Amino acid sequence: MTPNASEATSRKALRWQEHKERTRHDLLASARTLFAERGYHATSAADIAAGAGVTERTLFRYFPNKLALVLDEFIGLLPEMAQSVRERPAAEPPYQAVCEGILDFGLRHLDMMALVMTAEGELEIPLDGRQRPLIDFEDTLAEVLRERYAVPAEDQISPAVWARASIGALRTALVIAARGPSAATPSPAGAPGDPLRACFAALQRGNDGPGDMPLRGP
Repeated sequence: MTPNASEATSRKALRWQEHKERTRHDLLASARTLFAERGYHATSAADIAAGAGVTERTLFRYFPNKLALVLDEFIGLLPEMAQSVRERPAAEPPYQAVCEGILDFGLRHLDMMALVMTAEGELEIPLDGRQRPLIDFEDTLAEVLRERYAVPAEDQISPAVWARASIGALRTALVIAARGPSAATPSPAGAPGDPLRACFAALQRGNDGPGDMPLRGP
């Protein structure tokens, strides 16, 4: 291939990549606008595609379903969620710090969290593709907890267990919330209708380690 031909190929590849990113951005913007105007359930994939100026078939080349459009924004904000946990008061034990950190994060992103919780069906988190960061976030959270509690490097178990159990509690809380208020179980600390605190309270009831304390509301 001549230098000119190689340059032309590179420019073509760059334009195609820019087109893909622009289409993805337009689909996300369309979904965000329509979800806010009509709600998640009343917005179809065809509506979102039309709002972005593409076909429904094109939408499904970028996102496998409507839920993926909601999760994309959530995934992008995972570093902020980790930072919320990192900044919790030092005296809080692991599960309380994660729970309260997630709640702090949720209060800053109420609209997005409402979308996640009202998305139809159970929230299955795939193990690959663009949703892989939801699984990788467990490792990030484990490192945050290792730093918070100065866990020795040779202990590869404690932070990983705290992180994976915490993500399990979060996923369970989201599923419970998606099923509606009647499915939410009050936590022992007396926070009715708060499935996240109820799930983390269940974790703490099964944890006999030092420093445990009941989860409390603000």
